[in-house]
Amino acid sequence: MKDSMRFLAKPASICFAAACLSSGLAYAQGPPRGFWTAPDANAAHTNAQKAETEISTDTVTKDFKFLWKLKLGNKPTKSNSFTEPLLYPGLITGRGFKDMALVADQDTVYSVDSELGELIWKKDFPASHGCANIQIVTEAPPVIHFGARPVAKPGQPAPPRPPEQPPLPRSQRRVGAAPGGGYFGLRGIYVLTSDGYIHEQILATGLDYAPPVKYLPAPLAGDSFGLNMNDKVVYAMAAPGCRKDADAVWSIDLNTPDYPVNSYKTQNTSLGGLTGPAISADGTAYVSNGGVLALDANDLKVKDSYTPANPGKSLNAGPVVFTYKDKELIAAPGGNGTLVLLDSTSLGGADHHTPLAQTVALTKAGKRTPWEGMATWEDKSGAVWIFVSIVGTVDPAVKFAASNGPATHGSIVAFKVEGEDGHMTLTPAWASRDLLNPAPPAIANGVVFALDGGNAGHHATLYALDAATGKQLYSSEDAVHTYTHLAGMSIGDGHVFFSTHDNTLYSFGIPLEH
Repeated sequence: MKDSMRFLAKPASICFAAACLSSGLAYAQGPPRGFWTAPDANAAHTNAQKAETEISTDTVTKDFKFLWKLKLGNKPTKSNSFTEPLLYPGLITGRGFKDMALVADQDTVYSVDSELGELIWKKDFPASHGCANIQIVTEAPPVIHFGARPVAKPGQPAPPRPPEQPPLPRSQRRVGAAPGGGYFGLRGIYVLTSDGYIHEQILATGLDYAPPVKYLPAPLAGDSFGLNMNDKVVYAMAAPGCRKDADAVWSIDLNTPDYPVNSYKTQNTSLGGLTGPAISADGTAYVSNGGVLALDANDLKVKDSYTPANPGKSLNAGPVVFTYKDKELIAAPGGNGTLVLLDSTSLGGADHHTPLAQTVALTKAGKRTPWEGMATWEDKSGAVWIFVSIVGTVDPAVKFAASNGPATHGSIVAFKVEGEDGHMTLTPAWASRDLLNPAPPAIANGVVFALDGGNAGHHATLYALDAATGKQLYSSEDAVHTYTHLAGMSIGDGHVFFSTHDNTLYSFGIPLEH
């Protein structure tokens, strides 16, 4: 049963309290499945939906299908920024419980009912301009345990709950301020417009929560992308013009009313990937620059770095932060088209040039596209996998255990993380079928989704692949009628979402049972 249906069985008193406060979350014993709060799923950029239960290798072969599409705006997508729907389920609105898919184009944010494919609200930003889409991000959801009580001492009554903070008066609201209101406080989506301002909109309605705050100075605001968020610190990458490569990382701290802004500007190097920094558990921001930089959460100063011994042309993807045997590791592009594994406590070792593991070159040197990407997944046995989207032919020197046919345009390739400290490997596992302009992979419950973006002469196609073998389990065939443009996928509650270049949002997945 879907979470939104389960919510309807909650006591009427809970529903009434939530409705009175206009907007909020109503879930117990942890969040419902389906959150996708930032590009690449989360702050660590794993591109994985860990809470998925509907999608599996069995259900995608039998029940997975095209569900709906919705035309959002009339303008085709031409910006240099990456687009990926964000997912926020179980939100109470004036029309009841809604699972939301949130999408932005160059001047509008759209909220769509992700089950029904109907528009809930849209918010226009008329002052927006430039060559990048509006960027959006939401906070990770809180975990609420209804009915939880402090433990009582033997022979004594349970102590009362701590008092809840009342909702903030409208006059005291500011971007990033805790809204109060207990479990049903207002929840916001953060929006970076191309004039350099960051806005907070109420998720349930799209209305302004507070006056916007200046974040990026012009002219950098003309081409900003890669919005990410951790502990109410918002990160972005920006470039001075309409190029495809960034040359600065920016952060703004929304925890305090003075909104301190910090930046790191590269020196004669460009930052890889379009989805922004990957953030570790301690707030460190990791970015690719031909190697990897670790930027301090407080001031964006370089705290560590990895520089390939043989730089060359690297894959144009951002890093991924993940845990392997209780150790925090980084997967990232290395030099000359390789993939490297790094220890977050010492990037590149004592000489800053030595990774824990490194593959052979995945592709031959040449022009890279701006939208390669990665995903990571831990299977039921505890094994950790790394998946990488590659544009062009994979070098025959990479010996995969399984191949799924010739791939001359592009593919998804998979590696297993193996070994112990100091003796680790990235073992080639499989390469996918041929994919034209492949989007970064996304994974849920043992299924890797691969989006063949197509081009002006070929429509996009969504594939589901077995994460262990790369074997094709599903194809959307001719269900999508046009191509995508720098578009990624999001997964939640049995659905996969992406948008095409003509600003149409597509949903594929397991149909809701009635």
